[in-house]
Amino acid sequence: MKAGPVRRAAGAVGLLALVPTSGMLVAGNITLQVAAVRAAVTLVSVLMLARAATWGVGWLADSAQRRPAGHPEPDPAGAAAQAAGSPPAAEGVAVR
Repeated sequence: MKAGPVRRAAGAVGLLALVPTSGMLVAGNITLQVAAVRAAVTLVSVLMLARAATWGVGWLADSAQRRPAGHPEPDPAGAAAQAAGSPPAAEGVAVR
């Protein structure tokens, strides 16, 4: 299964968020247990943000595909005429 762009971005953000923790661990400023707790908090935070971002992107995609309620459905007769190749008449112009 391929990961979507939101999941890949969340993974990259998660790895970048672990850089300060790994730097402090290498420098000896924090212990291994503290680094593990920080990594777990980072993991949970990134998973929650990825879930929210996936929901937001899905909501935007769904709302972009819906037709606004103010627009009426197209006229089936006009659609058939356009499909046949005849151009639609402009409003206020008599059809000959």
